[in-house]
Amino acid sequence: MPVLMIRYRVADEGVAEVVDAIEAAFAAVEAQQPEGIRYAYLRQADSAEFIALLDLDEGVENPLPGLEAARRLQATVAKWAVGTGATPQPFDVLGSFRILS
Repeated sequence: MPVLMIRYRVADEGVAEVVDAIEAAFAAVEAQQPEGIRYAYLRQADSAEFIALLDLDEGVENPLPGLEAARRLQATVAKWAVGTGATPQPFDVLGSFRILS
């Protein structure tokens, strides 16, 4: 399965709210400990640009839509996103060392 990447920019005044929502979503993922998922969220240093990476093992269903905190994150991103929307794009992994499958 390809890795999904979501890249977006938010309005400057929404950065703190998005960061809080990301932290809440990761706390929920940590609490649930779903198998077969690798998930990372990045923010370009000192900017309002974010990147999320999601990698699922073959046959594993994405557990994120089942987590309230992840759905709140999605709603918060939708509220503050500027420019092109935060749409997942598939990427093929050509090389990875201890980050992706």
